[in-house]
Amino acid sequence: MTSTPLSVEAGRAPAAARTIGAMGSALRVGVGQTAAAWPVLGGRCLFYALIMVVLSALWDRVAAERVAGAIAVPGDLAVYVGVTEWITLSIPALHLKLEDEIRGGLLEPHLLRPKPYFALAFAQGFGAALVRLAALGVTGLVLLAISGRAAPPLPALGFILVLGLLGVACGMLLYALAGLMAFWARRTLPFQLVIQKLMFLMGGLFAPVSLYPGWLRHASEASPFAAHLYWAGAQALAPSAAMFVHGLAWQCAWIVLLTLACLALWRAGLAKVLRRGGV
Repeated sequence: MTSTPLSVEAGRAPAAARTIGAMGSALRVGVGQTAAAWPVLGGRCLFYALIMVVLSALWDRVAAERVAGAIAVPGDLAVYVGVTEWITLSIPALHLKLEDEIRGGLLEPHLLRPKPYFALAFAQGFGAALVRLAALGVTGLVLLAISGRAAPPLPALGFILVLGLLGVACGMLLYALAGLMAFWARRTLPFQLVIQKLMFLMGGLFAPVSLYPGWLRHASEASPFAAHLYWAGAQALAPSAAMFVHGLAWQCAWIVLLTLACLALWRAGLAKVLRRGGV
C-alpha cells in the first residue's frame, strides 16, 4: 500500500531532471545564437564604450568641481556606472519575445510540448545574457586599462561577478513581468517603460542610491530594482564582504518572489487563453 507515494515521488524526480536538462539545452542555444551574431555583439560593446566615455567625463567633471556641502562618495563613480551599465546592456529583450509569441498566436504550439515554455524562454535568454556579460566585461576591463583608472581589487571583482549574474536574473524577471502582461494588454511597452524608469531611479543606474534622501534610499535598497543594479555597483565603490552578503540576500529573496509572480501571471494568462481560445 505504500508503493503508490513512492512511485509518485519517483516519477517527479525524472520529470524535474528532464526540465533541468531542457533548460540547460535552451541556455546553450542562447549562448550559441548570441555568439554567432558577433557583429551585433561587437556593436553593443562599441555602444558600451561610447556611453562610458561620455559618463566618465561627466562624473570626472562633477568630482573636479568639489561642490561645497556635497556628499562625499568613496570610490570612482565612473567605475560604479560602468558596472551598472554592464548589467543593463546584458539584459536580453525577454519581454518582446513573450509579447510576440503571446500576441502572435505562437504560444499554442509550445503548450503541446512536455517542457515548460516559460522556463525554457528564460533559460535561453539567460544564455544570451552570459555571452553579453562576458563580452561587455572584457570591454570594461580594457577601458579601465586604457583610462588608467584603478580597477576594483580582485575580491571585489569576484563579488561584482556574482552579484552581476544574479542582478541580470532579477532584471530578466522584471522584464518578464512586463512581457506577460501581453495576455491582457495589446502592447507591453507602457509596462516595460515603467519598469525601466524605476530601474534608473531606484536601481541607481547613473548614481548610487546611497546619495538619495533617507526615505528614498531605504525604499530603493529594499526594492527589486536595487537587487538588479545597485548591489553589484556598490562593490565598485566600497568593496565589503558584509555588503556582499547583504546584497546577495536581497537578490535571492527577490529572485524567488519575482519567479513566483511570473508563474502566477503565466498561469492566469494561460487559463485565460485556454478558456477563451486566444488573447
